[in-house]
Amino acid sequence: MRLNRFCTLLVDLLKGRSSMARCVTTCLCGAGLGTRVLILSIAMTTTSMAQMVINEVVYDISGTGNEVREYVELYNAGASTVDIGNWTMKSTDMGTGLEFFTDTIPAGTMLAAGDYWVLGSAANVANVDQDLGTIGEPGLWPDGHTLLELKDSGATLIDALAWERNKGGTGVYSAEQQAQVGPNSWWGNTQSYNNAFEQISLGRFLDGRDTNNNGRDFGVTPLTPGAASGLPQNANYSIPDVDALSPFDPVPGTYASFVRAQVIDPTVADATVHETAIPASPQGGKAIIAWDPVGGGNAAYSHELVTKFDMYAYFDTTPYGEIGAESTAYGIGTTGSLFNVPNPLGLSGFGTLGAVADMTGVAWLFQKETGTAEPDDVKLILVDANDGGNSRPEAADWTVITTIDLGGQPSDWHRLSIDIDGSGNVTARYDEQVFNFTTSTDLIGTFYVGYRESLTGTPPKLRPPTFDLFEPAVGLTGDYNGDGKVDTADYVVWRKTNINGAQGYTDWVENFGAMAGSGGGSSASGVPEPGTMALAALGLVLVGAYCRRAA
Repeated sequence: MRLNRFCTLLVDLLKGRSSMARCVTTCLCGAGLGTRVLILSIAMTTTSMAQMVINEVVYDISGTGNEVREYVELYNAGASTVDIGNWTMKSTDMGTGLEFFTDTIPAGTMLAAGDYWVLGSAANVANVDQDLGTIGEPGLWPDGHTLLELKDSGATLIDALAWERNKGGTGVYSAEQQAQVGPNSWWGNTQSYNNAFEQISLGRFLDGRDTNNNGRDFGVTPLTPGAASGLPQNANYSIPDVDALSPFDPVPGTYASFVRAQVIDPTVADATVHETAIPASPQGGKAIIAWDPVGGGNAAYSHELVTKFDMYAYFDTTPYGEIGAESTAYGIGTTGSLFNVPNPLGLSGFGTLGAVADMTGVAWLFQKETGTAEPDDVKLILVDANDGGNSRPEAADWTVITTIDLGGQPSDWHRLSIDIDGSGNVTARYDEQVFNFTTSTDLIGTFYVGYRESLTGTPPKLRPPTFDLFEPAVGLTGDYNGDGKVDTADYVVWRKTNINGAQGYTDWVENFGAMAGSGGGSSASGVPEPGTMALAALGLVLVGAYCRRAA
């Protein structure tokens, strides 16, 4: 059956343009202005009756030498049936600049509004409409930097998708192709792993949503050939409460590239999943860990499209005592299945990494590394990865919003949040610090966690992504920043906002030192009264402010 594909390719190379294209050209050249406008209107109506897009792709299967599960899904996002007969799907290996295959859709094929057309192996893929047979490596489509083009029967480019742009290559996009794929195309790698829980694809976040920017429209999504995308839209991603689950249970409402996020008791070490015990989160109870203990990269995703999350994350700031690095991201957007390590600060301990990074959207990024000739770096970075692209500073694809140096700070839990409104306004939070900036208005994606490490032989030194839900304290008077305790940070908030006026200050003084569940401040023997504690703390705040001004 693959022989037929090579024959199709040969015929396509030898044949001329379609008779319809020649007819339109002839009519336009020989007609008057009014007739030209009429002909152009008819031609444009013919090609724009519905929005046909490349909707979902599986092109690379991890863990097998027989890539039989590959497919391409087309989707009619318009309101009318489209005749896609004699339309072509061409793939070009941009690493070599050579055309790989061209598949022609059978003549007379009509695709109804809201329907799908799947090209792949009928023996191995559900809902296949056009059987391309089976083949081992290199598969039905190239694994590396590839440009996929959908053209109508008149050879007009309808849609295009380019993946693994990070691998560069000799191929150069035309202006027409670039207009379809966007500035960076799909930058990362997307292996569809043969796992037992939920296989993945490179798919549009929403069926048919096309901003002509692959990096914005596509993400790592559950595999659904010939069926609707299964990701609902919810504004807020609520980190699951896993306290009632058992250690090592999979976390509900998530999928992953290699290993699903799992439940742990953070205070109890385990030989494989959780090798070092840490304190419980401020929320208490169990927590979540997301990584692949076998090694390499891993990514976990929410089973919903979101614009907000609020959580606790644990950061281990202890130096390794040897050369090594870890990278963890918590974001909204997507990341490739391998989580290629980003390097937006150009840290030398990460070497040349960063050019192949595969994150998009907005994220908190934790980078910890020890190089050969530099101090330890422990950084928390708020980044706008935009539509992907080279993360290194010289590429200017990413925007670093802020960098928080955690070097020398104790390992601890910290509150992280990101909230993006419909206008692209972002409010991000690290403990009591709040950061505001603006991102793209077309940002859409899942909550994702990416992790990768390069520390060998000493697993107990690793701290894979460990996080828990954040629950604001209810009814804790004087807790103006909602972190579950009344401290100097709440005075700073009161001073800036004047919450409840003079009464707000009194409430802060009287409840200073209180924590969620403590029932208010205590005055046990040897412990200063809350008012005394508050005044002492206020003195420290004022002294600190004076010193900063004096400096």
